[in-house]
Amino acid sequence: MDYRLQVKKFLDFGGAAAAVAGLYWILFNWLGITCPVKFLTGISCAGCGMTRAWVALLHFDIEKAFYYHPLFFLPPVAVILFLLKKRICSRVYTFLIFTMLLLFAIIYTFRLVQGNGDIVVFHPEDGILLRAMKQCMELRR
Repeated sequence: MDYRLQVKKFLDFGGAAAAVAGLYWILFNWLGITCPVKFLTGISCAGCGMTRAWVALLHFDIEKAFYYHPLFFLPPVAVILFLLKKRICSRVYTFLIFTMLLLFAIIYTFRLVQGNGDIVVFHPEDGILLRAMKQCMELRR
């Protein structure tokens, strides 16, 4: 692959990452929305607690990091796998990605079913989508 093409892909990825980070900063600081998924649906996403886990890790509180999200260490692994995709056997790559997704699904389901409401919550009635649908239904009456 041409060096210039690699640099362009890297800059495109960096630009997209900066745009996402900027949007998140606006949502959090200006609108007070900490999680867009939870704001829209009232249901925590599979990555809920990930930011708090990394903040806890930066404070060297590994126990709290695992408490907030037991798979907090996997996103950097996924990024490394993505960057090395062409150098890894496709079967190994697929297996590793599938395993990570399966782990996230299992942990998410467990945390949702456990339902202590501390980190992962299931309150669709608090989501803006359901509230908007209810408002529309009331207007139709």
